[in-house]
Amino acid sequence: MKTALWYLGGILIGYLLGNINTAAIIARCKGFDIRTKGSGNAGASNALLTMGKGAAVCSALVDIFKAFVPVFLLLHVISYPEECAHLPVVTGVSVILGHMFPFWMQFRGGKGFASLLGLNLALNWQFFFVCIGILAVLLITTKYIALATMTCAVALPVFWYFYTGDLLETGVFAVMAVIIIIKHVPNLKRIANGTEIPSWIKKHESRPDSEA
Repeated sequence: MKTALWYLGGILIGYLLGNINTAAIIARCKGFDIRTKGSGNAGASNALLTMGKGAAVCSALVDIFKAFVPVFLLLHVISYPEECAHLPVVTGVSVILGHMFPFWMQFRGGKGFASLLGLNLALNWQFFFVCIGILAVLLITTKYIALATMTCAVALPVFWYFYTGDLLETGVFAVMAVIIIIKHVPNLKRIANGTEIPSWIKKHESRPDSEA
């Protein structure tokens, strides 16, 4: 019972932290729904398209740290039962799912890349910088952050299996990767037909008619 409560608490707290969608909150303060403009995504990349660098940096930092902080605290500060060994991973994944499926946005949130980076930073800083490298390379060569998100999501369970050998946590990351890829299917379709908005397009050039 105690173990179940720890996991339930981690899932609930993680999910609620994930619901803190800074890009959507800033957009609402400015009088619009971020999902109706730019790329239609409720995340830092679309904050850049629709509101500029300040909103994008703020959104990215909050999205990173809302995943990093609880996982880091569980790994290094908070004492929890040994039978809850998977709690940091479960909590971190819950943050990402909360970001992608926030209840107050009708479960239509962001794509989870910044929070995925935050989780990686808490779990293994070396892999965090691998993901930053992947992001840089794919942005330079393709201009699409969606491809970086999917690549890092797929790379995480592979890395985690070879790093820890933990099949259960690898499976959790694999399921998360599948969800992230499914979430990006509209992006893949737009990339294929040439209508996806490049991530570094200037704010005034963004197209408001893109799909969410």
